Amino acid sequence: MYIILTQCFPSRVGGIESLVSNLALSLGKKNKVIVFADRHNIINDAIYDNKYKDIILIRRFAGLKFFRRRKKIKELKTFIESTQVKLVLADTWKSLELVVDYLNVKKIPVACLAHGNELLSDKASKLKRITNTLEKVTTIIPNSNYTTNLIKNIIQDKGQIKFVYPGAEDLRVVQSDKFMQISGEPVLITLSRLEKRKGHIKILEALKKLRQKFPEIKYLIAGEGIEKSNLKKIIKKSDLDKNVNFTGILTDKQKKYLYENSDLMVMPTLDESNNRSIEGFGIAYLEAAFFGVPSIASNIGGTPEAVLHEKTGLIVNDEADFSSVLYNLLSNKEKLNLLGSNAKKRAVEEFTWEIVSKKYLSLINN
Repeated sequence: MYIILTQCFPSRVGGIESLVSNLALSLGKKNKVIVFADRHNIINDAIYDNKYKDIILIRRFAGLKFFRRRKKIKELKTFIESTQVKLVLADTWKSLELVVDYLNVKKIPVACLAHGNELLSDKASKLKRITNTLEKVTTIIPNSNYTTNLIKNIIQDKGQIKFVYPGAEDLRVVQSDKFMQISGEPVLITLSRLEKRKGHIKILEALKKLRQKFPEIKYLIAGEGIEKSNLKKIIKKSDLDKNVNFTGILTDKQKKYLYENSDLMVMPTLDESNNRSIEGFGIAYLEAAFFGVPSIASNIGGTPEAVLHEKTGLIVNDEADFSSVLYNLLSNKEKLNLLGSNAKKRAVEEFTWEIVSKKYLSLINN
């Protein structure tokens, strides 16, 4: 039996959620897998759990964080005392903090995923908690070279670290949902949580200049988040209402429709490491790549590993040059198409979950 401990799991939407879900389902095809997950939305959680009930067993835990974590660990210990467990896999060090010592006493191998944000802290006490937990796990699996280096800076045993790039959902296989009318040329898209570090503001600033050359340019902002009200104010103040559309949270069918009708993925993430926020990799760039949509990203965190400069997109080193980089690429259809073709080839050959899950499973089985 394999046990997965996670705070990040569908029905909640996000990169970590996608990673943990796909790992659980891949393991569950040949092994018994129990997922100890947080409850996010009673109805949506139930829909997900019922959909995959024949592959994995999911236990949900609700309530205040302090009590929820302890209730989860208490039930985990009950399972371990009564069942033979091959491995415990955690989404982050946070899910292991209260139980890693117990697992070591029971001599159960422990694997911990690492993504970037959760490793950042300006408090010595929290860094000590992170270090104490990670140094006790059997294997740490970071999502990029960037995240690997973050870990190497805080733990002594570097041999624990075995990094694997995450996969991305290949949405070409789902049916497209034409849920909105997309008009404009060219069409830019950012698909992410609406938070400051995703760089939406930089794109809006560039749009003010770009619409002089491309009066029909359209920018699609997909997702929800705390930055939405601020973005709406900027759009209104800059008179960009006709050039920008918010789509809200999307289904996979709706994502496919947007990718099919977009020319460029733009997400110039900002360095918010001082606020404990940074992009450890960037799965959204790869989701777009399956549709031949290249990306523009910034040289922050692990994004240069998700977007290869001058191969599958462009990496902007200087934020001040962002509008000119956008202008030059959008004006060069031949280059735009070439980058998109390269991006699609790389995504198909290296980042389908079928391919990536084998790498994770090989690590886990060893």
